[in-house]
Amino acid sequence: MAFWALIFSGPVVGAERVASLNLCLDQILLAWLPPQNIVSVTWLSDQPQYRNGAIPEHIYRNRAQAEELLPLKPDLILTGQFGAQRAAARLEDLGFNLVRIPDAYSLEQLQLQLDALEKALGQLPALQQQKSRLQKLLVNKPESTGDTKPTALILSANNITYGSGMLEHQLLTRAGFSNLAAEQGINQLGRVSLEQVIDAAPDLLVFYGGAQDFAIAHLAEQHPVLKTYIESGRTYRLPAQLGYCPALAAADVLQQLQQKRMDLVEQP
Repeated sequence: MAFWALIFSGPVVGAERVASLNLCLDQILLAWLPPQNIVSVTWLSDQPQYRNGAIPEHIYRNRAQAEELLPLKPDLILTGQFGAQRAAARLEDLGFNLVRIPDAYSLEQLQLQLDALEKALGQLPALQQQKSRLQKLLVNKPESTGDTKPTALILSANNITYGSGMLEHQLLTRAGFSNLAAEQGINQLGRVSLEQVIDAAPDLLVFYGGAQDFAIAHLAEQHPVLKTYIESGRTYRLPAQLGYCPALAAADVLQQLQQKRMDLVEQP
């Protein structure tokens, strides 16, 4: 009941000093909110693997401790469903305006998350644009080109693949691909050997994460067969951001996968 109350409660008006206790929400504030309205994000957003640009010096890097936010006097604090619970409870007890934003592990949850962000932050132009893009992409499904769909297989570090029940699977299928991992009965995460990847012969091989993630943990990318995929343009790399903040990445990924499908279908 509390979750639905959050989703359908009225928007917070006039939040001029906003803080975050969650990595994804950090990224959203930094991308969509004017810098002068942000008083604090977590220290994680200042780490090289997460930093998308220079963070203004006036923005305090917190470690999810309630005491850190007290002198900053935020009029809105955003946190996730599960992290920083002790700090969140303490700040609520002290009378701060704290909103828990639901996490998103599916397209349906992602749409609810965007709705919750709109309730909390108001109708920000960037947020409205992202919601509109995602809705249009989900409505405009690829046209059928016969009984068969191009096949795809996701390969992450340590040969992890993504089956049904995952946001990554939904993006593949919404883009018009058949996910071979799901067809083989993998639910959520599974592991595939290099030989299985080669035998499956997907039309598109999808790597997950930045190149640095594969340098040691995933030497399979150096295999001659997989190099053939790379040289022929039959690969796509999911951004690492999709895993920890899909609100900022899902629409781009879906659009790019749809384009990739069109390119593959048009190949002789």
